[in-house]
Amino acid sequence: MTKQLISFKHLSVKAKYALAFWVAISLYCFLQSVLRLRLNNYLIFENTFFNLIHQKSLYIDYPELHDDANHYGPVFSVFIAPFAILPRTLGFLLWNLFNCGLLFKAIQTIHIKHRDDIYLIALPCFVSSMLSQQFNPATAALIIFSYTLRNYHRGFWSAFCIVLGTFIKLYGIVGLAFFFFIKDKKHFIISLIVWSIILFILPMFFSSPAYVLNSYVEWKSSLSIKNISNIGSLTGDLSVMGMVRTLFSFHIPNLYFLIIGVGLFLLPYINTSQYNSSRFRMLILAMTLMFPVLFSSGTEDCTYIIAVIGVGIWFNYTIKNRANKLLLVLVIIASFDFPLMLFPDFTERYPLIIKIICLPYFIVWLKTIKMAFQHKQVNELALI
Repeated sequence: MTKQLISFKHLSVKAKYALAFWVAISLYCFLQSVLRLRLNNYLIFENTFFNLIHQKSLYIDYPELHDDANHYGPVFSVFIAPFAILPRTLGFLLWNLFNCGLLFKAIQTIHIKHRDDIYLIALPCFVSSMLSQQFNPATAALIIFSYTLRNYHRGFWSAFCIVLGTFIKLYGIVGLAFFFFIKDKKHFIISLIVWSIILFILPMFFSSPAYVLNSYVEWKSSLSIKNISNIGSLTGDLSVMGMVRTLFSFHIPNLYFLIIGVGLFLLPYINTSQYNSSRFRMLILAMTLMFPVLFSSGTEDCTYIIAVIGVGIWFNYTIKNRANKLLLVLVIIASFDFPLMLFPDFTERYPLIIKIICLPYFIVWLKTIKMAFQHKQVNELALI
């Protein structure tokens, strides 16, 4: 990874336009949320910091302050602190811009020929994520950084991204998929342990050890409850599991899907001769970004900002034939969430219409696995 790829100094013209457009969208979504008083998710996040310092539960409902409850790990209450201590409107504005900027910079570290096309492919998902005010863009960025920072004396920070992402939303654990591509594995394992200890202890400086330990117990319980509530929800469980369960009107435990999903995910790792191929590793990155979204009952429309980056990487390497171009179009159309936006009553009666948002992504994921599994060494200099 060259220094230029992790810097804003050498942005292409297309990237500069993309950055301006993404910032404009972030500002628009901020203004719309403020004017319509749609700050619920940010209020949940903001409140976690104050609950931490006052040692109140991070995971119960606070109906007088916001709807729903927090489902992020205890360290998130420290992560949100720089925004929470500011006046609410300013903190919310900077939160949106932070998520925008972090994901933009993460994409800039992806070493592929048509990298800047990802900004356009991801646009519908980016709008949805900005409107939702959630952590999803940062989650995508942490997964990307866990790959792009894994070597070149930055493995310590790659480990940080994996641990932080895991301690906040669990999705970050997929960064371990890149372990076989790391040069200094011993140092990397030590880094993972060090960061795990630091991030586990960090909230204790704002509260107490007993409170934080109990918070982790509560977090586990809240995730179990959230998983149950997501299953059967119209706007939740927009995953492969949700699609199949809705299609057959039959409850199938997540574990069965995960076993099959992990089995398919591991297939390309059989292709050990290609571990040094940058193209092969990029396909693994694409698979990794799509996997937690496709196989999580917590997936909502705004969560697809994580998976769509993987779609962009896949399209960079796939043959640009009519079928693959049509598949990309279907991904983008699905990302707009038209059924719920235009026909909410009809969608509520026939929830499969919204559940199939995952289908084009799932097909791309399967095609990416096949590409990685069948990958052979090519002239990579012609591809980057």
